[in-house]
Amino acid sequence: MKKLLIVAFLFSAVISLKAQETGTFGVSAGINVANMSFKSSGVTASFTSTVGFKGYIFYDLPLGGSFSLQSELGYDGMGFKYSDPTNGNFTEAVNYLTLSILPKYNVQQTGLSFFAGPSLGFLLNAKSSGGGQSQSDTDNYNSIDLFGVVGAEYFLPMGFGITARYMGGLTNVAKGAPSGETAHNTAFSFTLAYKFNSGK
Repeated sequence: MKKLLIVAFLFSAVISLKAQETGTFGVSAGINVANMSFKSSGVTASFTSTVGFKGYIFYDLPLGGSFSLQSELGYDGMGFKYSDPTNGNFTEAVNYLTLSILPKYNVQQTGLSFFAGPSLGFLLNAKSSGGGQSQSDTDNYNSIDLFGVVGAEYFLPMGFGITARYMGGLTNVAKGAPSGETAHNTAFSFTLAYKFNSGK
């Protein structure tokens, strides 16, 4: 319940920003090419990437000059694929509700922008599927992950745009992992976007 109240508060903050007349409100949707890196006893390994859905609403608030601050509330489908010698191929889906605060540099009169900043992920669920079976893995992951985000976007004057970014997990998401064992989310994201009031 406490986590849901926090998310509700953050969502209200994003919506309140939308009401300001000086900014731009929009939506974006696309894919995450996600994976998870594992480290144990100094050895790092990763599995096969999987494709998950990414979608978010955003509010871009000008700060003056070429700078602005973009707030996002979104859904991020993360995870990875792996093979079991006995039972075959499996897909691990790990899904988050994410809140991002991204300072941006806008190259004036080009539609091109670059951004970097933090994103806080609230675990929604996790599920392993394959070999004719499906089971919940939610209890194996910590409820919150902190991502570092860096990327770029390009918008046409009529409001349509494309975005690309990298999301790197900064916290160990393996719940109850022994000392020296870590798991971190990673994803390359590609989306199409639309700004509703870009002509202002």
